[in-house]
Amino acid sequence: MTVSSPPPTATRQSAAARSRVATRERLLASGVELFAAKGLHAVTTHEVARAAGVATGTFYLHFRDKRELFRQIALEALRELRWRLDAAATPSEPLRESVPHLARALVSFAEEHRDWVRIIFSVDRDTLDVESDLLSELAASIADGRRHRIAHGETSAALDPVILSQALVGMWARVIAWWVEDPSRASRTTLIETLTKIQLTGTHPAHPIAQP
Repeated sequence: MTVSSPPPTATRQSAAARSRVATRERLLASGVELFAAKGLHAVTTHEVARAAGVATGTFYLHFRDKRELFRQIALEALRELRWRLDAAATPSEPLRESVPHLARALVSFAEEHRDWVRIIFSVDRDTLDVESDLLSELAASIADGRRHRIAHGETSAALDPVILSQALVGMWARVIAWWVEDPSRASRTTLIETLTKIQLTGTHPAHPIAQP
């Protein structure tokens, strides 16, 4: 049986599509590096294009402006973080077991993606509206999980799920951003243990808990 070759036009289209994907990936990678180092305001589309090895005009074939690029990067980072948190613990798992797993997943994400952390947990005022939207999505997911546990009698309803989720995301953002800038500030174990204790017992734990 003879297998015919694809028509030349289809081959050219396929090559062009692969090239577009590769160019977009280079622009995203350049954006991560530059935004993490300099913040949104200080970065120009020309810088991103130059770092990606393409013309500035090519940038606008993929993104409307640098803010759209920033948002796409932040969305990708948040998707990865949420996937890790979801994979680390399930609603059926006891709370005292799931919380250390979540803390470890959060810290591992920070270790492996420090530039992403600098972007999604930034204190850059130019990015606050983008980050606020994304972190609100994360908080909403946490609140849903808390409601599930309350409904199944796995935890108390004494803490409002919405307020709790906002507090947790705020804590994570501040602590992880602080730690990423200088991991010598606290050991990985101490960081995980402290985040776990705060979530399980508040800021005044009555009894020590097991090491995570």
